[in-house]
Amino acid sequence: MDADKVDTSPLEEIEAYAVDIAREAGQILLEHFRKPLEVQFKGKHNRDPVTIADGRSEEYLKKAIKQKFPRHSILSEEGGVHYESDSPFVWVLDPLDGTSNFMNGLPLFAVSVGVLWQGQPAVGSIYVPVSHRANPGVYHARQGNGAYLDGEKIEAARTTSGRPLSEIPPRFTGGLRLSGQSRKEPHEARNLGSIAVELALTACGVFQYALFGRPKIWDVAAGVMIVKEAGGLAFARPKRGNDWLPLERFQPAQKNDSKALDNLRDWSAPLVVGASDVARQVVKDIRGFHHPLSRFSALLWPPDKKNRG
Repeated sequence: MDADKVDTSPLEEIEAYAVDIAREAGQILLEHFRKPLEVQFKGKHNRDPVTIADGRSEEYLKKAIKQKFPRHSILSEEGGVHYESDSPFVWVLDPLDGTSNFMNGLPLFAVSVGVLWQGQPAVGSIYVPVSHRANPGVYHARQGNGAYLDGEKIEAARTTSGRPLSEIPPRFTGGLRLSGQSRKEPHEARNLGSIAVELALTACGVFQYALFGRPKIWDVAAGVMIVKEAGGLAFARPKRGNDWLPLERFQPAQKNDSKALDNLRDWSAPLVVGASDVARQVVKDIRGFHHPLSRFSALLWPPDKKNRG
């Protein structure tokens, strides 16, 4: 087997399980939604909220994965890395993306479950309480099989009835601008407060494209897979370099080891995803920031809060 080609033979089983556990974790979150919550704070300045719902969701996900796939590694936002040496698969978990929305009773949050094979996106599932069909569901995909909301096939390219929408970070206008064709055909900007939800809605064509400042691996591992399988593209801009490059994998190493997983946990890069023709045009037309990327990141996100989970 080609060392760079994902072993697809176990992916159907992994995808089905990822869908099931994302949905179950979503039900755990709903048990706590719009109810009094015990909240703790993390981060450098203790500004990032963590609720008991995060903990219960993550505990369930990790236990379920270890029961079904005990040799797979796990990387989670709250729980760090659980390393297993004999498998190329890594489950990347965000047990509650959109915590501030959740805490304030806004039903725009998600459970994000991504699975990487030697650093490449292989499976993704995202539970949302409100989908583009206005009901709960799980967006999901596995490599080479298309993308779905539960059993309904979805596509990133979609003809809109009105002016098209895009997902833009709140500080976009202070840091950069769009030129060329992207400026001639502007989109109405939206920001929902959950990267996973925004990726899911990009995969089904609600957003024609989405731009993120410097998301973390658990924010996007599932969503990038789903967007790409929906016929879209993902581009990242590495720390060293001036070009936006197709995002094919999150780490260069082909073999998982503890150091590689620690590096994977530290992954963060500006990201553009969307319908293929739109995403290509956007990365061509982005202007207004210069290498190094620290200026870009600082303008889009405060130094202690570079994601919205």
